[in-house]
Amino acid sequence: MWSKYKERDYLNKCHNLLILGGTFDPIHMGHLAIAKAAYLQLKPQRVLFIPSGQSPHKRDKQITGASHRYNMTAFAVCEHPAFDISRIEINRQGPSYTIDTARNLRKICPAGAKIRFLIGDDALQKILSWKDAEELLKDFEFVTVPRPGYEKCDASDKSISDFVDYLGTTYNARIHRLSGPLLNISSTDIRKRLTAGQTVHGLIPKPVEVYAKQHGLYAAADVVAIDYTADSPASGKFCFEAAQEELRIRLSPERYAHSMGVISTAEKLAAHYGQDAEKTRIAALLHDCAKEYSADKKRALCQLWGIQLDEALESNIEVAHSLLGAESAKRDFHIYDTSIQQAIRYHTTGYIGMTILDKIIMLADYIEPNRSNWGPIKEMRRLALTDINQALIIRIEYNISKEKQAGRPIHPWSLDTLKELTYNS
Repeated sequence: MWSKYKERDYLNKCHNLLILGGTFDPIHMGHLAIAKAAYLQLKPQRVLFIPSGQSPHKRDKQITGASHRYNMTAFAVCEHPAFDISRIEINRQGPSYTIDTARNLRKICPAGAKIRFLIGDDALQKILSWKDAEELLKDFEFVTVPRPGYEKCDASDKSISDFVDYLGTTYNARIHRLSGPLLNISSTDIRKRLTAGQTVHGLIPKPVEVYAKQHGLYAAADVVAIDYTADSPASGKFCFEAAQEELRIRLSPERYAHSMGVISTAEKLAAHYGQDAEKTRIAALLHDCAKEYSADKKRALCQLWGIQLDEALESNIEVAHSLLGAESAKRDFHIYDTSIQQAIRYHTTGYIGMTILDKIIMLADYIEPNRSNWGPIKEMRRLALTDINQALIIRIEYNISKEKQAGRPIHPWSLDTLKELTYNS
């Protein structure tokens, strides 16, 4: 059941965007390797994968349906914290031209946002044949990726580097050359392998292979079963400064400032209520790490990570960001302390039996200094150091009122938390 409410993709908060478009029929490890290399070298806030709708360059070719290509791409990219996906082209009627996507993104993103397109050397060679190519080259930046066999332009004897210089001189183009990786992986070859029943191990992500076989996209094959939750988190060690820097890059400035405000507020509350300072700082830092994922990315992650969506979460997927945040804290930031995970998981809804740390994170999320004096926030701030339960009662009652006004269902956890806090006050 899909939500009847408008869902957010947070592009209006994205100041530094790198676009990787393509047919993605299917998406493969080469696409992901290129995106990861570009992310590491360029540090965009988000790498946005955009599956094409009706490609003007492939009108005579048989292409898998857009919804299937979109779903495969979503499963492939959703587990990388800085990657996301957009329907902007598959929802558009008619051919998908890059210039139309670029113009739409310029309207959606904040004024002055840096919008760059990631393309291969093969596509770069043909860029002057694209619709409104001069406008594209003048108004948007491009990042090009080496492709084996495309060291020289087909239409001339120029090297790719010389062609880049020519575009810069003639069209004032801003083109950044990405160093590697050189992976010779072909979607065409992958489709042939799947059709022939051959292995595609190492060529496409396992969830993509499973999806393709389950839906019979490239061959009549046996359904492959997979436990999406079987993989354990990668081993590693948490570093507060590194995590803080990562969030600074990929969260919007407003969300990052909010997180810093939650840290300072939570630290004061922790000192007052005798809670562990380090656990508090970590939970506060990571509480919104999954907040600005698109609705579709949130749904894909819930499926891959085994997070069950009840009716309230299904209707309002935004609430699931706290559940995903707790899982991301473990998988992406190596936080294995269950008390920290729990404080992140329930900071939006609350739950029965909340600890003091849980209450601190939930309250700090609302009363941090970057929040303006809206609603009952002034009273909540007044009560924060004297009656934390009463402060949370005010917060939850206010949230319930706002959700009812918006016509959204109230999550049962919030109702149960309100009853328990009221009973104990």
